[in-house]
Amino acid sequence: MIIASSAKKELAIPMQVLQQQQPSSTNTSDTSTTANSDSTIQLAHEYCRQQDHKDIIHFIQRDSNTANDFVTKVFSRFSRNVDELMLINVHESCRPVQCEAFIHENTVFLTSPVKEQWNDGEFQACVTHLIELAEEKTGCEYLVIAIDKRHCTNNHNAMLRAFMYLGFQMIDPSVYGQEAGYILVGYEL
Repeated sequence: MIIASSAKKELAIPMQVLQQQQPSSTNTSDTSTTANSDSTIQLAHEYCRQQDHKDIIHFIQRDSNTANDFVTKVFSRFSRNVDELMLINVHESCRPVQCEAFIHENTVFLTSPVKEQWNDGEFQACVTHLIELAEEKTGCEYLVIAIDKRHCTNNHNAMLRAFMYLGFQMIDPSVYGQEAGYILVGYEL
């Protein structure tokens, strides 16, 4: 009996570097700037033909003096280093979902998508879409989602299992020093 050795060939796959996209005249992306220099980007779904199903990302200046400041509530350690927030509205399902986000040291930090009740497959589709947005539009290497324990009062273990099923890993609290009311899960983009 002859056993053949596996001969593996090296294969070079060219990688594309993400560039800041310029506004175009097509319907796939619109960029507008308001009077207070906040900006809004609308991204059409590549697979959805409905005009109203666009992802909308608002870039706003962060006001750290407000009581509901996401960065201060979760990450007081490096909250002084964040100047701008992103408000992300995704239409992955029939109802829109809104998240807050910011970028710090090549990592996208995002609030967990919250709804009263998720239909079958809706949570997975929403989180997968958020991963795609972070991967394709930011050029960052990591995605960290902050889960507020108050929003998953019924069973936060089920939500953690859902994130782990999608490839996320729990992050030790000492890494980012988040407040005790939050659980962090991370994903390598």
